[in-house]
Amino acid sequence: MTLPIESGRITVGTTPVQIDGVGVSPIRLYVHNEANDKTLYIGGSDVSILNGFGINKLETNDFLIFPNQSLWIVSETSGHTVSYLRIPV
Repeated sequence: MTLPIESGRITVGTTPVQIDGVGVSPIRLYVHNEANDKTLYIGGSDVSILNGFGINKLETNDFLIFPNQSLWIVSETSGHTVSYLRIPV
């Protein structure tokens, strides 16, 4: 069975949100910070603007996510748009 490639767009604020669900297969997750004036912070469920990995404005980073893992994101302000592309590996 081949898993589909999926994409999406979410809006994040000052409360961490899970960017993609917990999977049962490894995936490559591309995360794009659509804001041209804000840094996006990514990490585990406890991510904050103080401990998160920063994705600068208008940049894209990719992550290899293993089964039972997930990424969470947070911003300094509300209304921060983020898009992602999820590719099974």
